[in-house]
Amino acid sequence: MLRPPLIWPSSLTPAGEVAAIKSLSAHVSALPYSVEAWEAALLLYQTANSPPPAINRDIASRWRWVACSECVLELYHLRARLEKIQSVRLRGCPSLRPLVDISRLRSARKRLDDYFPDIEALRHATAHKGENEAHPEVHAPDGQFALTGFREPDRFSAPYHGRLHQLDITNHSLERVSEVVAEFLGAFELAAAELERQGHLD
Repeated sequence: MLRPPLIWPSSLTPAGEVAAIKSLSAHVSALPYSVEAWEAALLLYQTANSPPPAINRDIASRWRWVACSECVLELYHLRARLEKIQSVRLRGCPSLRPLVDISRLRSARKRLDDYFPDIEALRHATAHKGENEAHPEVHAPDGQFALTGFREPDRFSAPYHGRLHQLDITNHSLERVSEVVAEFLGAFELAAAELERQGHLD
């Protein structure tokens, strides 16, 4: 499991930043759970693909859809969390900013978008599945049906605004999610070390 650096106010933290740093700490500490949530959804998907004998095949088939939806939504939420930590939560902590590797934060966020370029479109396609399927003339890339599914093994796809968007539900994708979060967390290591050196508040 990824271990986030401890971001906690120190005895030298300006009084006006104590609450903001505690809030930043909560958001940073929660990031490994995004990886765990993605892993749980992946395991559900893999179990559904090879269900134990006690599990009805129809139920297992439905689990695949639940798992894929969760993988899509968790990536979308992770993307939003990373952006908000950098643009909102860190803004309230000016004493910490020089100690945070901003270029590393940007690099992690860019890597997430490079690895999963269809996050936003897939989220909209998944969250509004029924509506999109009712309007194939808007969403179907082939002008026929706007249906989500698996056109290739372990590759979930969904049409949105005339294009087919995809996400691989695989161990490799999980490794990439973990890699992004690890890089983002790493940007706070110097800040955490300095706060510890100064002595944490109770």
